[in-house]
Amino acid sequence: MELAEIFRIIASRKLASAAIVLLAAGAAAAAGVLARATPTGAATVQILIDSPQSALADLVQNTEPLTTRASLFAQVMASQAVLEEIAQSAGVPVAELTAQGPYSGPGQALDVITPAPARAGQLLGERAAYRLTFLAQPNEPVVTASVQGPTVAGAQRLADSIYNGISRYVAALQQQSAIKPTHRVTIRQLGPPQAGTVNARSRLTLMALAATGVLLLGVLALLALEGLRRSFRRDAALDGDLAVDLERVAREERTRALV
Repeated sequence: MELAEIFRIIASRKLASAAIVLLAAGAAAAAGVLARATPTGAATVQILIDSPQSALADLVQNTEPLTTRASLFAQVMASQAVLEEIAQSAGVPVAELTAQGPYSGPGQALDVITPAPARAGQLLGERAAYRLTFLAQPNEPVVTASVQGPTVAGAQRLADSIYNGISRYVAALQQQSAIKPTHRVTIRQLGPPQAGTVNARSRLTLMALAATGVLLLGVLALLALEGLRRSFRRDAALDGDLAVDLERVAREERTRALV
């Protein structure tokens, strides 16, 4: 079917074409709402698990125990108790936070299969406004915290609150256990959070793809229906011509029989 014929069919079916356009607009709007719920801001911050006399500055100290402890901290930082401290520091309702340890996301570099209980928690937190991931760096006493949020400023503010949250949590444990100051773990933040935008154009792209897809499907359906209609008309015309021919043959037979 030629392009000019396609446009002629679309123009001649005004109601159907209008319905297709409305459906495409609805699909674009729905895609926009879906994309709006997806986090667009991202921030990362690194937390050093250190000793009161920094192991990084002391060649005598062995950092291997601190590296092992960092893996434990990556799990503890994803706990509800620490999340409450982080949320309080950031001024965000804790219900808007969901967190995971080094099971998935950036933690997939560890090649660890996500346990079923952990994956269940991830699924329950899919709609949370802020998503936190904690990953202990291999061979380093460092935990990298990644934050995704609705805005860059929100993600950065939450990332900047992680240090305060985990520090208060650890300090409370140390005080309750009456741990000597020289034996206490020291939490240090390695510089300010690095923030940026992710999926900056995803909303417009998703809306355009949704609208284009619905338009294409609608036009294809319209052309298919038009082709079927024309096919039925041709069949009906052929049936009519055949009936006329049969009637003519019958008249000729009757005429010869009379003769």
